[in-house]
Order: sequence, then structure tokens, then C-alpha cells
Amino acid sequence: MRHQGRSYALQALYQAELLESKAMKHADRFLDQLETSPEVKLFARELVEGTLLHRKHIDRYLRRNLEHWKLNRLSTTVRNILRMAAYELYHHPELSHSVIINEAVELCKDFVDDSSHALTNSVLQRVYDQIIEERKTKAQAKSEAGSTDENSKITTLADENSTDENSKNTALADENPTDEILTDEPDKEMPAPVSLYRRK
Repeated sequence: MRHQGRSYALQALYQAELLESKAMKHADRFLDQLETSPEVKLFARELVEGTLLHRKHIDRYLRRNLEHWKLNRLSTTVRNILRMAAYELYHHPELSHSVIINEAVELCKDFVDDSSHALTNSVLQRVYDQIIEERKTKAQAKSEAGSTDENSKITTLADENSTDENSKNTALADENPTDEILTDEPDKEMPAPVSLYRRK
């Protein structure tokens, strides 16, 4: 089913490039007239729409990994096989990359001559390696950023606790002033009590 869907998607992408249009109406018109299952049409449409939507981003990957070739010098069919496979490699990490690359090679066998097989395989493998390396770098940077944030939170919490403790100690000292200062003056003698009763 997936191979058939990729085959239809490739044909729709080929037409879109010839028409110099990224509008999905052309692909929908093509897919609607096919006598195949709704699942195949849905899969093919997702590939076409995703590849057209992200084509500029995908082409940057392809240009970076094409050796001794220019993207615009490739045949329209090979160029769109590479684009569609690169889209799957980047946006569908749940799929096996080896399956995606092998499917691209099979499409070359179906639609192009044998000379494109090796090129397609090597370029897509390099694209996949670049995508994996970028993901590792991003994950590491995110992990380091999270660790830095956590350390900052701990430091801030410690500073706040220290400040609160100092404030409590100061408040406690204000509520309990020091004992009265003793002087060297002698104790004053208390006057003798006066009797309220008179002798008769």
C-alpha cells in the first residue's frame, strides 16, 4: 500500500513541478481520478502536501548533501523522489529510515534508469545522518539549558531561604530587647511602714 501511495505521490509532485504550482488542487484532481483505496489516496496526499509545503527546507538538505551534482541539474523525477524521501526522513521519524531510502531506490527503478540508484541511496543516507546529528545537538543543548535553569532555581531558593532566616532573626531580636543595664548606685532604703492604729 505504501509503495503504491509513494508512486502516486511522485506522479502528483512531477505534475506540480511541471505546472510550477504548489497548489494542492492539481494533486487532488489527479488523486481523485485514481481507482485505488481511500487509505492509499490519503497517504499519497499527505506526502504531496508535506513535500510541497516544506520544499524550500528540504531542498537545503539536498543541496548540502549532493556531491558533484546540482539539484536543478537532476531530472524532475529524481529530484522529486529525493524531495519526497527527505520529507519522510525528517517529518516521519517513526518510520524506518532504511525502508524510506529503499523505497526511494525502488521508485528510481520504476520511473528512472539504473544510473540514479546509487546517487539516490548515498544522498538520502547523508541527509538522514545530518538530520540525526542535528537532533542530537538540539537535545544536548536543551538538556544543558534545563540543567542551568534548575541550578538557577536552586540558587535562588537558597538565597530566599537565607534572606527569610535573617529577617526572622532580626524580628526576634526586636521583640526581645536586651536586659536593662545595671548601675553601680546603692540600693535605696525602703521607708518603714506607718501604722494606721493609735495607742489608747
